[in-house]
Amino acid sequence: MARWVTLSLRLRLLLGIGLGWLVLVAALLGYSHLSGGNLTRHENLVHLEYEAQLVADQLSRELAERQRVLAQLADDIAIDDPELASQLQRQQPLLALFDRLMVFDAEGRPVADWPPFPEGGPEINYRPYFKHVKAFRRPHVSEPYRGGETGIDQVMVIHPLLGDGGEFLGILGGNTRLRDGKAFLNLRGRRLGKAGHLMVATADGQVISHPNDAWLTRWLPGPDTHPLVEQALLGWEGSGESNTLDGEPALAAFRQVWPASWVVAVYLPLAQLQAPVDRYARELRWVGTGSVVVMLPMLWWLLGLGLRPLYRLERQIGRVGQGKAERLELNTGMVELQQVAEAFNRVEEGRHEAMESLVAREAFLMSVLASSPVGMFLTDPRGQVNYLNPALTGLSGISPEDYRPLAWLRRVHPEDRSLFLEGWRQALLPSGTLTQLYRFRRPEGDWRWFEVHASRVSGGGRVLGYVGLVQDITDRHQREQRQRWEAEHDPLTRCLNRRGFVRRLKAACELSRRKADHTLALVMLDLDHFKVVNDSAGHAVGDELLQKVAAVLGDAMRDEDAVARLGGDEFAMLLPGASNEAAREIAERVRQRLVAIDFRHGGRRFPVSASLGVAFFSEDDNDVSLVERADKASYRAKQEGRNRVVMADTSLSLDNG
Repeated sequence: MARWVTLSLRLRLLLGIGLGWLVLVAALLGYSHLSGGNLTRHENLVHLEYEAQLVADQLSRELAERQRVLAQLADDIAIDDPELASQLQRQQPLLALFDRLMVFDAEGRPVADWPPFPEGGPEINYRPYFKHVKAFRRPHVSEPYRGGETGIDQVMVIHPLLGDGGEFLGILGGNTRLRDGKAFLNLRGRRLGKAGHLMVATADGQVISHPNDAWLTRWLPGPDTHPLVEQALLGWEGSGESNTLDGEPALAAFRQVWPASWVVAVYLPLAQLQAPVDRYARELRWVGTGSVVVMLPMLWWLLGLGLRPLYRLERQIGRVGQGKAERLELNTGMVELQQVAEAFNRVEEGRHEAMESLVAREAFLMSVLASSPVGMFLTDPRGQVNYLNPALTGLSGISPEDYRPLAWLRRVHPEDRSLFLEGWRQALLPSGTLTQLYRFRRPEGDWRWFEVHASRVSGGGRVLGYVGLVQDITDRHQREQRQRWEAEHDPLTRCLNRRGFVRRLKAACELSRRKADHTLALVMLDLDHFKVVNDSAGHAVGDELLQKVAAVLGDAMRDEDAVARLGGDEFAMLLPGASNEAAREIAERVRQRLVAIDFRHGGRRFPVSASLGVAFFSEDDNDVSLVERADKASYRAKQEGRNRVVMADTSLSLDNG
C-alpha cells in the first residue's frame, strides 16, 4: 500500500510537470500562431489595399480614356447629319474600346449605331441613365443593364450632345459587355493565389465584375452579413475582415472608382491566408511533443529520489487528521520540510481556536434569533431556508421541521405568487436584494399582508447566505388603502372626486394617444333645476338627490367606465374603449333613467333631468381640452332647452323627443 501511495504522489508530480511543460509548449505554439497570424494578416491587408488601388487606378484611367475619345467624337458629329452612320463606321479604331457606338436623339430614339443593330436599335427614353444625362447634361457611366435588342449585360459610357445654346440634343454612347473576356471590366484573370479574386460593383450595390458569372448584375447582400461592403458603397476606402459574396470568411480591401461611382473590392479567403501559418504550427507541435516524450522518463526517476522524505510527512499529517496525534514531529534535515511542518502546526492550532470561537458565536446568534419578537429566517447561498425563529413560526403557522418551499408558496395568494418567485430570483443575483409585499394565508384561513426584507451575508469574498425579516402589516396596509380611497372619492356619493377623476382621465388620454385603435369618450352631466331643490327643500334633501343620481349613473355604466362628481350637481362619466354609437347610447340611457326618478319630499315631487355633453378624444386633444369640449357641449344642452344629450363639435343632439 505504501508503494502504491508513493507511486501515486510520484505520478501526480510527473503529470504536473509534464502538463506544465505541455502548457508552456502550447503557449509558445499559441503565441507563434497568433503573432504569425497577425503579421500575416497585416501584411496581406497592405498588399490587398495596394492591389485594390492598382485596379481602381486602372479602371479610372480606362474610363477617362473612353470619356475623352467620346468627347472628341461628340465635337465632330451633328445629330441631324444624314451621313452620321457612315461617320460612326469610320471610327473603327474606337471598337477596341467599345463594343458598339450609338447615337440617340433627345427623345431616346436611335439615330445611328455601329456595328448596326439587327432590328434598327432600341428606344431608351425609359432607361435611368438616359434620364440622368438628359437632366444633368454631363458625361455619365450607366448602371449595368441588359440590352433590349441583344439581351447582353453591359454598361454604357455616355457623352451628352448639346446645341450651341446648351440645349439637349441627344447622347453619344459606347457600351461594353460585362461577360466578354476582352472587355476592360472583365477582371477574372486577376487573382491572388488560388482563391483570391476581385469584384467591382456600382455605388448602388449592383455587381459588374466577378469571377463567378452568376453574380453579374445581381445586388450585393445587405449590411447584416457584409457591413464593410455597405460602408464601401457609401464612399469608404479601407480594409478589414469580411465575407466574400459566397459567404466565405476573407480579408478584403475596398477602393473607389470616382469617375463612375464604382467600388473595387479585393478578397483573400482566410483559408488561403491561414494555410502557411497552420503548416508552421503543425511542425512546432511535433517538436514540442517529441521533447515531452523524451523528458518524462528522466523526470520519473528523479522524482523517486526526491520524494522519499515527503512520504513520511504525508503519513504524519494523516495521523493528525485522524486525531492520533496533535502536531507533526518530523525528524529530517530538509529545511523546507521542517518549515512545512511548523506552518502546519501553527495552522492546526489556529483552526482549533477558530472552531471554538465559531461554536460560541453560533450559540449566541441562535439565542438572539430565538428571542427576537420579529419573524426572522436564514438561508444558504442558494436561497434555501434552513432556520425559522419562533416568532416567524407563530406568525406563519409553519414550524422549522414542517417548512418546505412549496408549503410556504401554497400559502401565498395566487395573484402574488409570480411576483413572489420573481423577487427571490432577483435577490439571488450578484447585486440583488429582496423587499416584498404579499398576501399570506394563515392556518386559521384568514389572509394577512406580509412585508419581507432579506439581505445578503458575505464573508471572505463569498456569499454565506441571506438573513430576512418578516412582519405582519395587515392593519397598516388596510389603513393606507382606505386613506388612498378616501383621497380620490367623494364621501357623499362614493363617486370619484375631482382629484381621482383627473388622474383617471390623464391615464386614459395617454393610453388613447399611444394606441390609435383605443377610443375614449367623456360625458359631462349637469342636473337641471337642482338649485330649486336646495332652495325649497334644503341641502340635506339635495344631498339625498345627488346620491340617487350617483346610483343611477353607476347602474348605467360598464365595468370599465368611471363616474365622478366634480362638485355641486356636476358629474362626469369616463368611457374608455366606447365607440361613438355606444357613447351616445350610454348618455341617452342615463338621461332617460334620470327622468324616470320619482323624487319626492314633503308631499312635493321634484322632476329630475340633466343636460349632457359628449366629447370624443382626438389626436389633437389632451385631458384639459377634452373636458372643455365636453363641458361646452353640456352648456349647449342647457341653452337648447335642457334634458338632452349634445355631441361636442357637431350639430347632432339627442333630446327628450
